[in-house]
Amino acid sequence: MGKRFITLICVFAVIFTGLAGRCAYIALGNAYQISDSYNSYTLNIGTLYTNIYDRTGLKINNNAKRYIAVIRPNEKCLNELEKLFNEEESADITEELSQGYPVLREVDKKADTQYIKILEKISDDNAVAKHLIKKEYGGLEQYVSEELGTLSVNYSVDAVGRLLTGDDGTIVNDDYDSNDGIIISIDSKIQKIAEEASKNLPKGAVVIMDSESSQILASVSKGDDYVNRAISPYAVGSVFKLIVCACAIENNINPIFNCTSKIKVSDTEFHCQNNKSHGIQNIKQALANSCNCYFVNLALKLGSEKLVKTANDFDFGKAFKLYENWSVKSGTFPTKSELSSPGQLALIGFGQGMLTDSPMHFAAAVSCIADGGNYSSPTLDINDVEENKIITEKTARTLREYMRYVVTDGTGANAEYEGKSAGKTATAQSGIYNNGTEVLNTWFAGFYPYKNPKYTIVIMREDGESGAGDCCPIYRAIVEKLDNI
Repeated sequence: MGKRFITLICVFAVIFTGLAGRCAYIALGNAYQISDSYNSYTLNIGTLYTNIYDRTGLKINNNAKRYIAVIRPNEKCLNELEKLFNEEESADITEELSQGYPVLREVDKKADTQYIKILEKISDDNAVAKHLIKKEYGGLEQYVSEELGTLSVNYSVDAVGRLLTGDDGTIVNDDYDSNDGIIISIDSKIQKIAEEASKNLPKGAVVIMDSESSQILASVSKGDDYVNRAISPYAVGSVFKLIVCACAIENNINPIFNCTSKIKVSDTEFHCQNNKSHGIQNIKQALANSCNCYFVNLALKLGSEKLVKTANDFDFGKAFKLYENWSVKSGTFPTKSELSSPGQLALIGFGQGMLTDSPMHFAAAVSCIADGGNYSSPTLDINDVEENKIITEKTARTLREYMRYVVTDGTGANAEYEGKSAGKTATAQSGIYNNGTEVLNTWFAGFYPYKNPKYTIVIMREDGESGAGDCCPIYRAIVEKLDNI
């Protein structure tokens, strides 16, 4: 009698443990939600978050589909596994189905199945400008995403959580097809142009901006990681000579200087690239030839106070708001006190030293020159933007002429297209060494077309060789396509 009683208790314990385990599987599994009435559970297929549209109304994210197979634990579904899965996958699914609950699996395409449900799940796998948009890259989705709707399958269960026989599940679409969202400044067609032009760029960034508003039309980041190089700070080198020129023109300083390939400041000697001697130079010629010695001399004549004021007006070293509550730090700029050192002041003259900037912010600086001296921060917002007059129209016009001369008679010749290109090259020392060789950041920063600037274009290559060789051809490929849209 005692043995029979103990055996009976053990049987009840096994049954109770099995029921408890089944209930726990339903309650704790990520794909299942038990309803308030405890007579159903929900298998979640997908959640829709804020849709993002480009300036033309095309969807930037949530613009792809994935197929999800919903497989019930019954013989009919088991017999259809071979239509969707190989033998090994089918065995894994069969083992999982033995727990008594439906299984979700992603499949490449729909198939002719009668009992296995195949549903479409919204995906942003084809998101435009992914580094700028997708949440996993720290993009816009991280700052604007709100839940809009869900797609799920609802099943009825009995009192102990078992699926009811004959219930194939009810598909529940709770605003999963919502079109609500936001519109931003990106232009998908221009984004595609930028991506195609930079296909051979191994690591770097391309930014295309509306010259009048500093609205971002395209943003490309290249590199095998999650770093968005378009908004990351880099040594800028000689493209910063544009800002030094702006300061000099505003202050009516245009010295004539004899470049002998080197200039000594205190106990430090600075050289032009490849120790080139440029001879007698004015400011226009020095910019075209990217004469470091001229700009060291020019920075010393301008002094820290004037250079810091101009840089501050252009927002160097400051944060800018890309969209609503998404702010980005542009880079670093030395203080007036730090520039009291003649050596640091000399370095700033040709864009080195304690200066970094992002391709996106520098594009806004170039847009100011292209737009007659009106500065606007980079933005994804398509609404009215705030602009400030920071240099005169005359200064901006003079700088545009200089930038055209860089292409016709200077280092930017590889950027020329139809007589309408203008910009500035740079080959910047990064202070980072790889196997004993310093990594160079190469740039081309320009606008297009020259006589009536519409687009600002900045290209930066990380670990490059020269702005002329690395970046000018990409600029030319971009403007060729922009000229035909």
